[in-house]
Amino acid sequence: MSARRDTTNGYILGLGALAIAIFAALSLAAPNFLTFANLTSMGSQFPEFGLLALAVLPTMISGGIDLSVVAVANLASVVAALLLRAGPEYAWAAVPAALLLGLVCGLLNGCLIAYLRLPPILATLGTLQLYGGIGIVVTGGPAITGMPEWYGAWGNWSIGGAVPVPLVIFALAALALGLVLRFTASGTRARLYGANPLAARFVGMPEKALILRIYAIAGLISALAGLVILARVNSANADYGGSYLLLVILINILAGVSPFGGAGTVGGIVLAVVTLQLISSGLNFLAFTAFARDLFFGSLLIIVMAARVLVEKGGLGFFRWKAAKA
Repeated sequence: MSARRDTTNGYILGLGALAIAIFAALSLAAPNFLTFANLTSMGSQFPEFGLLALAVLPTMISGGIDLSVVAVANLASVVAALLLRAGPEYAWAAVPAALLLGLVCGLLNGCLIAYLRLPPILATLGTLQLYGGIGIVVTGGPAITGMPEWYGAWGNWSIGGAVPVPLVIFALAALALGLVLRFTASGTRARLYGANPLAARFVGMPEKALILRIYAIAGLISALAGLVILARVNSANADYGGSYLLLVILINILAGVSPFGGAGTVGGIVLAVVTLQLISSGLNFLAFTAFARDLFFGSLLIIVMAARVLVEKGGLGFFRWKAAKA
């Protein structure tokens, strides 16, 4: 366990240095980068996929993964949009219904993994298609529009004219998840279970209940992301954010979350989200197309994952010999 913590801390330090370097380079290369309007725009853009990255974090710490987070977010936004559009007498139920739906979707994922023993990647890949399909059936394909103006307005509000409301929601969600992972029994058990599931079973850890809680948290945060997306774009679409899943996994790996489980921090996720937003802004300033950005992010994911595996496995050749000597 200590080796994984040290590795994660090293990744976070390196990520912090990378973020500073990118920020400095963009500030020098693009005069418009440091404008108030651009910084505020970035602050309102990343919370939606930042929340999805937070949703995946506890599942990866426990040695699993949740590929359905984007589909859960979209389905939650569809349900909220339908209730908001139905009239004032139903609008009050939009947020609770969306969050409840996210919780149910997360629990279904947990049941498939805990009770049917499906591998997390396959279980959530299946529910990714299931939740996305339900959204398509409910909407018929087109986006849902015509929500009350008050709901769409808060997604673009700023506190004091400088801090976007979605950014505040992201910060509060990150703080809450950080406290859960750091100071609750479930957070400690998730880390221990991810590090060594067999040992966790031998000491009598409540495995099924733990998995249910972890994926329920993931579903709840995903639904919150859906509500933020709905407020920002003022419409609900069953297939919104097609590239978000790649970004979410990349953020977690870039943050030092171990693909083998047992290691990862909320602070690393926050730093990785900011770094990815800086990189995305840099690519925009360089006039990269959306396809080129996906190619770049996909390549970066492979490189970072390969580096992580080499570090955790002791490296190759000289690096393995150095690890053995240590």
